[in-house]
Amino acid sequence: MEASDQTLPLSPGLIHSPIGNPALTAILTSGVRKLSWGNQDPIRPISHSALKSQLTKRLESLAQPKKVSFRYVPNRSLSDYLTRGSLPVCAPSPRILRLSIAKGLSPDYVPPKDIETKILAPALHAVATPRIIDLACPKIKIEGLCYPREKTDVPIRPITQAALLTTPSPRTVFLAKAKTLHQDYIPHRDPYWPVSYAATHSKISPRIEELANPSARTPMHIVYYDPEVFKVKPAALKAQCSPRVLELAEPLTR
Repeated sequence: MEASDQTLPLSPGLIHSPIGNPALTAILTSGVRKLSWGNQDPIRPISHSALKSQLTKRLESLAQPKKVSFRYVPNRSLSDYLTRGSLPVCAPSPRILRLSIAKGLSPDYVPPKDIETKILAPALHAVATPRIIDLACPKIKIEGLCYPREKTDVPIRPITQAALLTTPSPRTVFLAKAKTLHQDYIPHRDPYWPVSYAATHSKISPRIEELANPSARTPMHIVYYDPEVFKVKPAALKAQCSPRVLELAEPLTR
């Protein structure tokens, strides 16, 4: 049987239920339930027993729509906004009129300076003095820490003539002296030093020769070697296990 010709008996409780779809109710009350694409209300197919079931009083009570609460405020309709233009416009208060007046500029206000600086005509025709030209020249600095080579007795860094002619004070002479080494100072030992004559011609004592000989011990795999290590004794083969040993030999039950 095709789906379009399927007819199922319906219960009166399901037909008159307020939770039904009006379009579906019209189809159900016609007596013939023709299923076609687009008029099925449920997505999943309804079982035959569900269609014949009777609604309980509890389900009918839950199917009733809830009453609107007294605190409910309905949404404002569009007509409320359209009629707002017809309302009378109130006049502004003196306080609002006073605040709406723009403030004037302060007498101490200084407007911003123009970006372009205007040079006066006397400054354009002025002649710079030789001193100003000398100060305007950039200083020539030697790049890096290298200085031009001079005589061997001249310091690496240039020293002024006044500093060369000065006489040092006794304090400066005392600070210029190099510090002496401490009396307990021991210099670093050379990593390579020759062997002394006594060490190269020394003779070995009998005690050292005795200690230098290897230990005369029998190897462990020979000392502890037992050829009958895996051989079971006859008495052990004839032994009887006690009930306690048999109980302990059983595996644990988990």
